[in-house]
Amino acid sequence: MPPADFEAYSSHTYDAARNGSGQGERLIFVGGAPRSGTTLVQNMLDCHGEIYGGPEFLHIPDIVRMRSLLHGSIARKWIDLICSHEQVDKITATWIESFLLPLADSQGVRFLSEKTPMNVLVFPQLVELFPMARLIFVVRDPRAIVSSLLEVGARARAKSLEPPFFTKNLLSAILYTRDCLEKGFQAFEAVPERVYIVVYEKLVRAPLEETKAICDFLQIAWEPSMLQPARKQHAGEGAITVFSDEIWYDAKAYYKDPDTDRVDRWRHQLSSTDQVTIAHWFRYSQELRALGYDLSVAHYAPMTRLFGVGKSQFLRYQRGLSSRLWQYLSRLQPPSP
Repeated sequence: MPPADFEAYSSHTYDAARNGSGQGERLIFVGGAPRSGTTLVQNMLDCHGEIYGGPEFLHIPDIVRMRSLLHGSIARKWIDLICSHEQVDKITATWIESFLLPLADSQGVRFLSEKTPMNVLVFPQLVELFPMARLIFVVRDPRAIVSSLLEVGARARAKSLEPPFFTKNLLSAILYTRDCLEKGFQAFEAVPERVYIVVYEKLVRAPLEETKAICDFLQIAWEPSMLQPARKQHAGEGAITVFSDEIWYDAKAYYKDPDTDRVDRWRHQLSSTDQVTIAHWFRYSQELRALGYDLSVAHYAPMTRLFGVGKSQFLRYQRGLSSRLWQYLSRLQPPSP
């Protein structure tokens, strides 16, 4: 879309938002912990004739956090004479739409699917901002997620790159996975009719049934092309492969149809002790249990259970100690001038 047309579109959507529209009816947000299967879901959606699965926008969480800052300033009576909560929400929603919807229009399709894994961290806010949008929350066994995140960190180090913070070690991977799952389940519990949970293991084992269920959720007709995402060139490839130094995917891994090759790979990549540690961390999740994940550790050898649970407790202590140390150091800092 030419710049002049984009400016006209942005102006139009801004006026529409002021009049109470801009409700996100054309938006699909896909999110989940990194390495949970969000890329596969996005590529399958991109194969549907009514959906354009664009590249990762990345900055939805940043925009939503700015909205939260503005809300806080309004609540404190700092900027309440300048704007209201409602105005902030309308402008924020319109701004996001003005970035995304021209892509859908350029492709002549009805929906724009925005897949950035960390979208899930602001799913509770997105359902407030966009009362007509649909959100897809991708869930995978946390042991598989953590194992894959650690792989990403190892690939980054092998290339002499700084690993993403949530791939550096077992604790960071567990904590980030937990935060992603908690936010996704929180949004689902608030508005289950607008958040659809895709279980990765079910998707790769029964892609026909699961893609039909996704289409039913989106209220669109199912298309068989969704079963073969590897046959279509996807706009998001470059940013995830070449421009990310292939620490997340190489082209071969990116262009894959759903298969079960990686479902149980974590069983061979993680030590038995780490498997118990991760399972112990997520053992109280009723949501994961309801989705069919078995996080029990009774079948492991007694010494493995002992060391795994002990490691889990140590990681919890380490996290708490780091938090208390950070708070102490923050209090020692001199006040700003």
